Amino acid sequence: MIRFENVSKALGGRMVLDGVDFTIERGETFVIVGTSGAGKSVTLKHMVRLMTPDEGHVHVGDETVSDAAGHRLERLRERFGYLFQGGALLAWLSVLENVALPLREKTDLGESEIVRRAEDVLRRVGLERDGHKRPSEISGGMQKRAGLARAIVRQPEIVLYDEPTSGLDPVTSRTIDDLIENLRRDLGVTGVVVTHDLHSALAIGSRIAMLHGGKIVELAAPDRFIRSERPEVRAFLDSQYITRRGAWERSLSS
Repeated sequence: MIRFENVSKALGGRMVLDGVDFTIERGETFVIVGTSGAGKSVTLKHMVRLMTPDEGHVHVGDETVSDAAGHRLERLRERFGYLFQGGALLAWLSVLENVALPLREKTDLGESEIVRRAEDVLRRVGLERDGHKRPSEISGGMQKRAGLARAIVRQPEIVLYDEPTSGLDPVTSRTIDDLIENLRRDLGVTGVVVTHDLHSALAIGSRIAMLHGGKIVELAAPDRFIRSERPEVRAFLDSQYITRRGAWERSLSS
């Protein structure tokens, strides 16, 4: 459904993506992991042409998004929902008004139908009682859920998640994971998640790709990913205590 062909991108004289190739299948949750600065968010931005490759091509279905412009690019972007890292809610609007905004800006629906759809997705993310509140009146986790409701209110084929569990406590993070999995299972949404949270990646990913040094150094289902012999993957697993003998355990025995 989404295909990267030999995509390269340099920023500030540094090669962030270096000949990256992968394909994301319809209906899967494809997770991209890596350390800070590895190019995860840059990869997401290429999918909706917020960035353009220096070399290579990005395809969505049968269309090439990396050279799309004007009406064709707008039409391609309508296939996506985007959950921003910070939620990106407008402070002067209520939660319900934030969620309804894409419907007001991009459709000709009547007000009653807009409100009905906004309330429906708020119910799906467990915020049916909080639509009247302002973003400042709800927690960070609730803001992420409201951002997710806004991302799916137009029923996109694909949802891009930029660090969906960043800054959240472990319990709230797992709630977000459950919502992402429910969208895949119940609505058939294709998800692309970039995260440094390997626990989340292993819980929700159909496949996990690791970016390191501008390249995909591993691409595998979760059960194979954790058995990878790539040193970059082993170090990443070790840093988050996924392995049996993680760094925390070693510090106790040293």
